[in-house]
Amino acid sequence: MKPVLGLPGRNPETERWMAALLAAVGFGDAEVARYRHWQRDVEPDLHKEAAAYPVADRSLVVAKSMGTMVLLAAADEGVPDRAVLIGVPINAYSDEQVDGLVALAGRIPCLFIQQLEDFTGGAAALQQALGDVASVEALVGSDHVYADVDELAALIADWQVGQDG
Repeated sequence: MKPVLGLPGRNPETERWMAALLAAVGFGDAEVARYRHWQRDVEPDLHKEAAAYPVADRSLVVAKSMGTMVLLAAADEGVPDRAVLIGVPINAYSDEQVDGLVALAGRIPCLFIQQLEDFTGGAAALQQALGDVASVEALVGSDHVYADVDELAALIADWQVGQDG
């Protein structure tokens, strides 16, 4: 079976959060990206991070916030079988990235999980950007933290069951 990859957010503390989420879903052996900018005081380079973590050979990629942007950058070289995108910072997306997000959702099964009032762009803004290509699972919240790992794991597990038929 192809491996699972977690692409955490911009901050290093999201690495542990991602590992906990993947373990809660049942992917304890999944790889979680460790971004280069965490070791240096530099801005993230999405394309360098994407090159370090190819997604085309993955059964599933779970991405949060900046990780969704890394996934899109990596998708230029191929896509995973499925993707879960949590806390998409749609307000920070360029038009090109929005187009890439819509294209990704049109190519592979994607689960989008977004807080109703996420300060990086709420569920309604994400749904508007996606149009009818995909639907958004809306959660109560506005802090962009997505701290309830059990709730997220249940959503992902239920979605996977639906995907497996």
